[in-house]
Amino acid sequence: MKRLWGILAVGVLALSACSSTEAEPTEKVPAETTESTKPAAALESACTDALGDSESADLPGVRLLSDGSLMFVTYMLDGELPTAGTVLYSVTASSKDGNTAYQMGSKFQDGQEVANFVYDMGSATQKNITNGVTAVDGEVASRYALGDLEGLGDDFEWSASVTVDGTDVDRCPDGDGKTQFPNS
Repeated sequence: MKRLWGILAVGVLALSACSSTEAEPTEKVPAETTESTKPAAALESACTDALGDSESADLPGVRLLSDGSLMFVTYMLDGELPTAGTVLYSVTASSKDGNTAYQMGSKFQDGQEVANFVYDMGSATQKNITNGVTAVDGEVASRYALGDLEGLGDDFEWSASVTVDGTDVDRCPDGDGKTQFPNS
């Protein structure tokens, strides 16, 4: 057995010595990076809400994160996700000047996803999103193309809510408050 390991070790060393040339990189990287070639910085905003202010779906926090091409939305619930009835997780976002507004939503019926959409409040049109929603361990996560949110700008106001069987059961932030994107 020791003899076999010795032969293998000599073979590996011989192969290493034979391949001492450096591999060419598969992608050429420019020496200078201009502003237009830099990846967009991730922008983030979050809201928090008091625990225990809803019995059916307590929403202590929501996070929005943009990578420059997608908007990721994560709803964090305290406890298990509701699995009975119709549950809508939604973010309402409006441009700073108030001329553009959208609702991004994920709807479940008896625990099964039935819709994921962007609703343009100005034109009263809805675009159904087919990328699916992740709903597990007290979190619901979805993503939306920024191209579907035209006119919001880089700086907008937003709030989130959970609706069960047509009744708002919790908001983030609580009350009529709004959160700024990105957080300042």
